[in-house]
Amino acid sequence: MNDPAGRLPVYESLYALNRDFEQVLADFARLQELGAFRQRDLANIFRVLVQEMRAWANKELIEALKPLEQKDWLHFSRLHNDTINKAKRFLAKKRKATGKKGRQKRRGAGSEGV
Repeated sequence: MNDPAGRLPVYESLYALNRDFEQVLADFARLQELGAFRQRDLANIFRVLVQEMRAWANKELIEALKPLEQKDWLHFSRLHNDTINKAKRFLAKKRKATGKKGRQKRRGAGSEGV
């Protein structure tokens, strides 16, 4: 998972995993409604186990992704700051250049009439 482009399949799989866990939970609820379990609490026990497993899997995967995301965040924050600073310098140069041209035109315009 070191390659940033390689993270998309991980996030897609994490989404699919959670979607499928949700489907399993819905199936247990439906089976309970249909009276498929001999013991009434058995469906609830299974749902709790599935929810625990989902939470554990999410925690482990998110913890694995966290350092990579933090590294990217720091990298792009630096790029953002560099870009902003370059844009400010560019605009300052442009203003300075525009200001010099404007002063030169004004000086030239005044001397023509003399």
